[in-house]
Amino acid sequence: MNVPVLVIKLHGQRIGFLFKYEQPGLPPILRFVVDEAYARKPWAGTDVLSESMRSADPEQQQSFWLDVTRPEFNAVVGSRGDAQLPPFFQNLLPEGVFRRFVAEEAAIDPLDHMGMIAACGRNLPGAVTAEWEDITRSSLQRLVTQDQDALEASVWAEPFQDSLSISGVQPKIGVNRDGEGRFVGRTSKGDAAIIAKLPSAEYARMPQVEGLSMQLAALAGVEVCTFELMPMSALSAPHRYDLGDELQGQFLAVTRFDRADGGKVHFEDFAQVLSRPPEHKYEESYLAIAGTLLSLPRCGEAAVHELLRRIEVNELIGNADMHLKNVGLIYRDRRRAELAPAYDITATVLYNVARGHALKLMPGSEKQHAEPIFDPARLRAFCNALGLQTPVASKVIRDVAAQAAQQWLQPILESGLTPRQKLQLLTQVANHPHLEQATRRLRRSDLLAAWQGALQQAKEQAAPTGA
Repeated sequence: MNVPVLVIKLHGQRIGFLFKYEQPGLPPILRFVVDEAYARKPWAGTDVLSESMRSADPEQQQSFWLDVTRPEFNAVVGSRGDAQLPPFFQNLLPEGVFRRFVAEEAAIDPLDHMGMIAACGRNLPGAVTAEWEDITRSSLQRLVTQDQDALEASVWAEPFQDSLSISGVQPKIGVNRDGEGRFVGRTSKGDAAIIAKLPSAEYARMPQVEGLSMQLAALAGVEVCTFELMPMSALSAPHRYDLGDELQGQFLAVTRFDRADGGKVHFEDFAQVLSRPPEHKYEESYLAIAGTLLSLPRCGEAAVHELLRRIEVNELIGNADMHLKNVGLIYRDRRRAELAPAYDITATVLYNVARGHALKLMPGSEKQHAEPIFDPARLRAFCNALGLQTPVASKVIRDVAAQAAQQWLQPILESGLTPRQKLQLLTQVANHPHLEQATRRLRRSDLLAAWQGALQQAKEQAAPTGA
């Protein structure tokens, strides 16, 4: 029986195998099997693949790795009844329209998850690769059946492996910047260091909305990734997206923080950290993220406070999409996780999506609130669950609102949003109770007046004119 097998490497070193094994009448087995040499290394002394694969007892790490029955290493059944890759690997795959284009380029079914990871295997997020290599029949038998059955590895006709995998559903391509400042397509000389997030025919001015949202987050003290808005005329890379009326607009050039001059930098999102399939990226709590951050030596309380800043920014601008895949960890030294810079911050309220937040604040709470997510009682419960000082956390949130009150108005007014979008965003921010509270604490009634004046002017500019 033929079995497709991919060799999984981290920073260029083999750490295991991903294979698909099918038998007539039985569900397929999709499994990651750790290389024994990697398994024997202590967690503190080797490159880390994922916090989801850390044993609670360091002494049991080798046994953890070698237990092939663990859910972290095996297939998950998707909502369509499809057998998905183990969660860490399934979360490496592209999403949305970008996934369809990758599938077309590689001539595979977009629901063939093993084929998809093979197609993107050299250009995955972080420092992981999944590549085809010949392995011996004896090695294959040991991997799949523990020497109980004879197997052959599928040749796959040397699977296409040059596609790029980027999460998220927005139209995008991987590019690099040439010496003349133009954005050109990837070449065989290296990975794409920049993600070009293109305009959408369905969502007006999406690059401008995301660029402004990221700018506002930075002004509020959030650590964000490097980005800039650029005219579409600066893009020289081919693509097949239908951009409609936005074709002559702008795109958002986002510098990848998982790529550096020295090569790839490992990264994982919190769907991977918490071992959740991408279909479940909205089914968790910010408390679960915070608890993980608090347990990591290079994150701790400072990282939890940074998470609070991001949640408060989302609250103020109306971003309901900070799900598990939009928060992540970066391993700059390959071993110790840090909270990655913020990315994919967008005021989704401008597109009339559900209000509230992508995740619950705590288990049992709601994603949507008539009042702010951080009211005193909820913030106190959140801090108590983590053992944090509520007054310190409260100051973090108040500081975000204060920065918003003082610094956000002009960037919104000067942005490339449509008049209608400016009105929606000004309505969201100017009428938020935290903004009013901030101006009162600052004793700046003039600030509140400026916001309300700008809001009134935006209403007049967005109002339809008579015939």
